[in-house]
Amino acid sequence: MRPAGAALAVLLALCAPALAQVEENALKAAFVYNIISFASWDGPLRREVLVVCTAVDPGLSAALATLDGRQVAERRLSFRAARDMPAGCDVLVRAAASPAVSAQPGRLVVCDGCVLPDAVTSVALGRDGARLRFDVDAAVASDAGVTFSSRLLRLARRVL
Repeated sequence: MRPAGAALAVLLALCAPALAQVEENALKAAFVYNIISFASWDGPLRREVLVVCTAVDPGLSAALATLDGRQVAERRLSFRAARDMPAGCDVLVRAAASPAVSAQPGRLVVCDGCVLPDAVTSVALGRDGARLRFDVDAAVASDAGVTFSSRLLRLARRVL
């Protein structure tokens, strides 16, 4: 093998894990977007903007930020970093390693890496072998005033 070819092979081998992580974060962001799309909040719309707070690693936060401004039904998504759980978050996307949160009426909690049930998280993203899957705790969601479409629930790995 030529030296340039060997160098390229080494570079690609070193970049493969980073590329896989980027793809995984984009996939998780797509899951979050679709979960929000198939959720509905009880009562009238509070405002035209649906505020999504994030307490996740920087890679996933950046992938979620690409969805900023997208429409979900009549509402526009607005992403921001969660700092000590600010008021006004309609959705919290958090990592399992982030500080514990309490349940809030009107707030959908999606957790990357949590194990259900945990009394706070409505949707948990996780790996099932090489596949990304999600579990739903419909009771926690209902307590928060959030319901999911039956189409979403059919796609979940588990519904509690």
